[in-house]
Amino acid sequence: MKQPNITAVTATEDKTVAITWASGKTDRVALGDLIADLAGLEPLDNPATFAAVKVGEDGWSLLWPTGAEIGTDTLWRMAREQALEATPIAEFSTWRKRNQLSLSDAAMALGITRRMVSYYEAGRYLIPRMVGLACKGWEAERANRTS
Repeated sequence: MKQPNITAVTATEDKTVAITWASGKTDRVALGDLIADLAGLEPLDNPATFAAVKVGEDGWSLLWPTGAEIGTDTLWRMAREQALEATPIAEFSTWRKRNQLSLSDAAMALGITRRMVSYYEAGRYLIPRMVGLACKGWEAERANRTS
């Protein structure tokens, strides 16, 4: 049987959880922005409710008594973004929109496929830190050409 993704969780201060993964690694994940963005998570704004977090069935999610649940894919992505090991989806999307780039144009600018740009924005894959740095470099290079 495959080990569960999450083996333990503890609510800490300010809407943050300490998650222990099956690998033994522990990450602190701040959930405040996610709670503010998703109406279904609104009950977690209550400190007592938030503190009642448990590991979901087979370790594939975090679960609260209200029925609110956050899956491991989302939690893992957020942990990597908050540890600055990956570029946040919002940052990547903002870069593309700010520069008025279609999916194809963004792919060409970064030297990746259109499909990967789409996957990154949909949250299907972590956005590597180097892609985020490439976005900043592309933008800086473009600014230098126009000044």
